[in-house]
Amino acid sequence: MAEPRSDAELLGLIASGDVRAVGELYDRHSSILFPIALRIVRDRSEAEDVLHDAFVAVNDRASQYAAERGSVIAWLVTLVRNLSIDRTRRRERRGTLARDVLPHEPPASNRDPERLTSDASEREKIRRALDTLPEAQRQTLEVAFFEGLSYPEIAARENVPLGTIKSRAARALAALRDALVKEGVTLDGSEMSSKAGSTG
Repeated sequence: MAEPRSDAELLGLIASGDVRAVGELYDRHSSILFPIALRIVRDRSEAEDVLHDAFVAVNDRASQYAAERGSVIAWLVTLVRNLSIDRTRRRERRGTLARDVLPHEPPASNRDPERLTSDASEREKIRRALDTLPEAQRQTLEVAFFEGLSYPEIAARENVPLGTIKSRAARALAALRDALVKEGVTLDGSEMSSKAGSTG
């Protein structure tokens, strides 16, 4: 019987396009990596998503692995931990954005059916306003707010000048406020602007 291939050998195969090697590496280490993700994101479904994303990343980054920097399992653990932390931060950013943009809700005990109906209507208007933004502008806001990236980080990832990202974000925020006004939503955009500006 042939000797099992080492982790490094599997990564070499993955880098050369061997999809089966990805599955072999997954089967070998998923039982170690999944609890790490679960401990950070605290949700089984999200931990499964993290693990899936991690091995998609492995398929893309296998050629970047350098043995002198540590073992393959250490590399995988770092990858899963970073993806888990990123997912947790995005979840927190979504909560922050919701508090800043969506109408603030009173305690549940003070909400009557008419108020609940009104709140749902406001949220639908906000969703429609977001949908009116050009794709590039909407994507810039989503990355800044939901992924927690700074403008320099977005510029580096998209390989465009920093000034382009800043002006795109400014136009996106202005367009979003205009769209909200057209939808009949009363919103003070200063808080949203200052929050976005802080990412630069």
